[in-house]
Amino acid sequence: MANAQNSSVQDWASFLSRNDMVYDTLTTRWEDGVFTGNGSIGAMLYMADENSFRLEKGRTDVTDHRREKISHLYGKARLPIGHFMISPIGKILKNSARLHLWDAEATGELITTKGSIKWRTLTLSQSDIIVFETESSGNEKPNFRFVPEESVSSRVKYMSDVPEGYGPNPPFKLFERKNISFCRQPLLAGGDYTTAWKTNVSDKKEFLFITVQIEKQGSSVSKAEKQINTVSEKNIAGKIVQHCNWWHRFYPESFISIPDARMESFYWIQQYKMASATREGKIPIDLMGPWYRYTPWPAYWFNLNMQLIYSPMYAANRLSLAKGLLQMIDAAQNNLVLNVPEPYRHNTMALGRSGGLDMYSPVKVFKERDPSATDAQLELGNLTWLLHNYWLHYRYTMDPQIKKQLIPLLKQSINYYLQLVYKENDGKWHLPYSYSPEYPGGVTRDCNYDLSLLRWGCQTLLDLAPVDPLSSKWKDILKNLIDYPQDETGLRIGRDVAFNQSHRHYSHLLMIYPLYTMNWDQPENRALILKSLNHWHSFKGVLQGYSFTGGASIYATMGEGQKAVDYLNQLLDRYVKSNTMYLETGPVIETPLAAAASIQDLLLQSWSGKIRVFPAIPDIWKDVAFENLRTEGAFLISASRKDGETQWVRIKSLAGQPCIINTGIKSILKTSSATTVIEPLENGFIRLHLKKNQEIILFKEGITHFKLRPVSCNNINQLHFWGKK
Repeated sequence: MANAQNSSVQDWASFLSRNDMVYDTLTTRWEDGVFTGNGSIGAMLYMADENSFRLEKGRTDVTDHRREKISHLYGKARLPIGHFMISPIGKILKNSARLHLWDAEATGELITTKGSIKWRTLTLSQSDIIVFETESSGNEKPNFRFVPEESVSSRVKYMSDVPEGYGPNPPFKLFERKNISFCRQPLLAGGDYTTAWKTNVSDKKEFLFITVQIEKQGSSVSKAEKQINTVSEKNIAGKIVQHCNWWHRFYPESFISIPDARMESFYWIQQYKMASATREGKIPIDLMGPWYRYTPWPAYWFNLNMQLIYSPMYAANRLSLAKGLLQMIDAAQNNLVLNVPEPYRHNTMALGRSGGLDMYSPVKVFKERDPSATDAQLELGNLTWLLHNYWLHYRYTMDPQIKKQLIPLLKQSINYYLQLVYKENDGKWHLPYSYSPEYPGGVTRDCNYDLSLLRWGCQTLLDLAPVDPLSSKWKDILKNLIDYPQDETGLRIGRDVAFNQSHRHYSHLLMIYPLYTMNWDQPENRALILKSLNHWHSFKGVLQGYSFTGGASIYATMGEGQKAVDYLNQLLDRYVKSNTMYLETGPVIETPLAAAASIQDLLLQSWSGKIRVFPAIPDIWKDVAFENLRTEGAFLISASRKDGETQWVRIKSLAGQPCIINTGIKSILKTSSATTVIEPLENGFIRLHLKKNQEIILFKEGITHFKLRPVSCNNINQLHFWGKK
């Protein structure tokens, strides 16, 4: 677990209970279901029909691995596993449910014409076991039945690009041995995945234990059998204690409390969702996480989705969850080289739009445009943007090993740009034709998506490796790269393409957010930033959920807290489902997680080497509190705001870096350290020199209490907003 101070919150169980998802009824919709997970496997519970539950199982690494040269959306696709039907004897009269965040379990009750069934379900943290426990009364008794699904990419249900000759994997095989039931699903490319389950009965309680295992070579049956034999009704109580203990250590790594009940609950459900979807040592989150649903997007997407999925983990002080992304990139280096056209491969890397865990996704950008290249193959900057997440992991830890691993990756990503840039008569470096993700007709020279990433990459490399042999080239690029194409409406898509139609992606605005190379601290750029943001959202047609998270975070950098919250409320009103999932035909998990990052941006920002406390709090939020949020430079920041004023700020340095911070404290600034020098800077910032592991409190005159507690909600009618009512 991440480095954290002891939490000030005295009663986490009570606090998180006000943020639980509560259901008056479950429905037949996946996006109304209640979900559990352990970073590898997960379950979504909803109604199959008016008289049966559907317990949908998923496992993130259950993917195909076909070797023939077909699209990864088929040959390496995420695969369905199957689901359990859970039915009572009588007719269901009423059902209810609750997701308990603190213990990471869901409970509920069925009232039927024959009696009642109380149920509890969780996915154990310490082992790949899904537990479904029931306690019956009257003449009721649950019936469990497994329904396997055809092992084929679900994209076949939505798209017409099915490769010639593509078909499902071989039929599944059902069998039993030693009181365990199995469903073995062979794979054409070798290996298999296996669902194993057993039921145990004790008095009126009945337990269903489920596991899913996969092997890409050999068989997973023995692994599944061994896993299912680790649990029984005799030891399940102890395993649930271990499960709860993991979650009880996880939540206090950081804390936020805001007076908006709906938004606070949403934020904490995203913290639960992140740790349910990935863990240290587990593979990265794809577009659906471990909760399977039919989708046209059964893969990883690299031109926004992966970047947004991981965006809230850094400030939340949950960096252990983000390690899987770094490991994915490190393991895929050979393919990242192969993604580049052969003439440029000697010192470069790249990454196309989407792919499998191996990140093989070729790009076809040349100095002269290749007429055979698709838009997806002209996305030049995806790897550089993904390495921005790698860099964030470094900046939030200041871990020298991560820096050492990052530098050669970022150099090779930027080297591809250096192979492509050329000079025109204006003496400026220009970029050839590339594609601005998602924009219709967005193939252009001097694409703003790429110009922003090239600038950020060169500046970051100079910061990380100032005496590198290529440093003079990076400086030359920064000095002589063509300016961002713009017109009377703001930033264009690129040199050849104006921004004149609805666009859900903010690919042309990356320099504003999240790169901050153009930012609100630069007075000369403020008019352009505001004009570009307003013009982007003036076209409503195809805006999607993450259009509003991007807009909210940009407004937050301006200090416009109310406008940022308005954007977030539009997202919650229009796009987020009742269980906080998000769909664009199929699940796309990144948008709710990006909204959690936008909420963090209201409370704390760190960019361009500066920390900003409560930079964008709307006026209606009089009381706000947070603890152990993390910033660039590896600082843990805690702060309390009461009656619209910052009361105190606690800073702990984890790496001994210089600290430039704006506390937002308006009155005379007091300090808990008699020896720490406070150096005033411009615009309310101060500089502190803290040693590694040194802690200091800065506070308003007259403040003597430095503990945090949850703040009261302004809109208590929205308590337990999430769930189905």
